[in-house]
Amino acid sequence: MKPTEFVKVNTQFWGEHLKSVSEHLPVSHSRELPGPLLYPRLMILTETPDWNILELAGVSREYRSLEVRRQKAAGIDEYFGTTAGASAVVALPDESVVKDATIASERGKNALSDSFPATQSLLGNEMVGPSDRLLDFQPGNYAVLDRVLLAQSSGLAVRLKWNFFTIAIHRSEPADKYRDFLQRLVGNSQHLDPIGTFAVPRGERVEQALKADQFASTYLHGLAKLTTAEFLAKHEDILLSAFDATRLIVQPSLESSDGTITPDFVLEREDGTHVVGDLALPLRETGQKHRRSLDIPAGASRLAAYQKYFTAADNQAFAKTKYGVEITDARTVLVVGTQDPAADFPQAAKTASSLEVVDYDTLLRLHLASKSATPATPTDSGATSIATMP
Repeated sequence: MKPTEFVKVNTQFWGEHLKSVSEHLPVSHSRELPGPLLYPRLMILTETPDWNILELAGVSREYRSLEVRRQKAAGIDEYFGTTAGASAVVALPDESVVKDATIASERGKNALSDSFPATQSLLGNEMVGPSDRLLDFQPGNYAVLDRVLLAQSSGLAVRLKWNFFTIAIHRSEPADKYRDFLQRLVGNSQHLDPIGTFAVPRGERVEQALKADQFASTYLHGLAKLTTAEFLAKHEDILLSAFDATRLIVQPSLESSDGTITPDFVLEREDGTHVVGDLALPLRETGQKHRRSLDIPAGASRLAAYQKYFTAADNQAFAKTKYGVEITDARTVLVVGTQDPAADFPQAAKTASSLEVVDYDTLLRLHLASKSATPATPTDSGATSIATMP
């Protein structure tokens, strides 16, 4: 299938499918749904030498025409930030479908439990293994990740990504067979749980979260107009809930004999620990018209400096005196955009030993999960979540 055909088929199919769902289910079956039905906002289409990859990303409380982004990657392993050849936690044979599940390395699974308590309602069926490589795309034509949480590691570093919906299609597959596959996906899904959507439980806290102006994918929310401080002010509740935190310190100025460092934020968590982080998002530089430039490798270098800062007793005392925080072993997090290349993660992990990378759309999902007492969609699909399309 040529890239132009891939774009045409997906644009037409997902536009028609999601529009049909939005016009039917919330109107005719509102009482049967577990809660508000949410839709993607962005379609990312990636071309590699052997695979075409569709990813639906972003979260919206109402259906809107999907914004389409096109990009290229050197290979499918690069797209998912893994190394070819290594053993994988999960092998994906032909026409595999993984739904409502977590795929994690052992280090990644520990990070979910210790650092991201909101993920507990998203775990579904768990597939955990010792390898840093999570996925092995074996010979075949299709692989589907439907509401799958990936917790990848590289040494002590962890990358967290919630996949709303992703399909990898071998480029040898013709367009008409791909359309048939998509139709079978829709036909095999439960009527109240259509492909390309998810529902969250009803409740006042969830409704308030969905009505907030800040609840939107970072791609479509005017990031280039916001400075770091403005972004954090608007999205404070999302960061606090996603990290189980009670306090946000914006751009603290941390002095030392070697100079001053200014992380974008420090979060004080419910358990008394702290998160020191940066935003690798296309925000506006303070006092400037242009966007800041901070990719994953550059962000890792900054986080390494924060880790080093808090190893000195004098620096710990300064932070306690000025900001009232006691940080001796800094947990560092880099918040990235959904489309940022995962291929940069393994190299960045060598710079900051305990680096955590999480994209903002995943934080939005964690924010919603923290407002929900129970998972909204069934997660018990048996001993394994890997199915084969009939």
